[in-house]
Amino acid sequence: MASLTQMNLRSAPLARAPAARPVARRTATVARAHQQEQPAQNLGAVACATALALTMGLTADVQPASADIAGLTPCSESKAYNKLERKELKVLDKRLKKYEPGSAPYLALQATKERTENRFKTYAKQGLLCGNDGLPHLISDPGLALRFNHAGEVFIPTFGFLYVAGYIGHVGRQYIILSKEDAKPTDKEIILDVPLALKLAFQGWAWPLASIQELRNGSLLEKDENITVSPR
Repeated sequence: MASLTQMNLRSAPLARAPAARPVARRTATVARAHQQEQPAQNLGAVACATALALTMGLTADVQPASADIAGLTPCSESKAYNKLERKELKVLDKRLKKYEPGSAPYLALQATKERTENRFKTYAKQGLLCGNDGLPHLISDPGLALRFNHAGEVFIPTFGFLYVAGYIGHVGRQYIILSKEDAKPTDKEIILDVPLALKLAFQGWAWPLASIQELRNGSLLEKDENITVSPR
């Protein structure tokens, strides 16, 4: 009986698995749709993360300058920084001795000396970090800048620059798009339509959200067939 059973098992054809092509096609379609939505989702995530980081930087409690960043020390405690200040003031004092008090060169050098003293005091008061060269160093890393309360040195100005640049580009782009709907679009590029420009300028403050919406509906980027390519 065991031999017959083994022979039957050997001679019996193996059952084939049901075809999975339809499922694979549906999976590929879903994957392509997910890939198309991925840029918009990534852009939205980046915008939200940037806004959150900026909010944390503005609302964080002010902490004293720390020396844990690349070996930097607060300028107010840096010996090299104080030495550099004394050196610059000494040079100005030597130049002051060459002129009579009350003369124009003397007054100009005296004003320069006052500005130099105020500059060094301001850097020390603001909590900037100095290196071994005695010069203030800016913290450009966003994580360290937010952690040690140095977001106002590079992070916030960079974010402000990108926002203003994007605002100008978005408003100008919308103006050109709406100008094409006019009978003579070139005239609006030569002579500015002030009411339209002011309207777009007022609406352009929310350009990040508008750009994300345009990316999702496919109106942000031009189609490939409408882009001129030079012959190769």
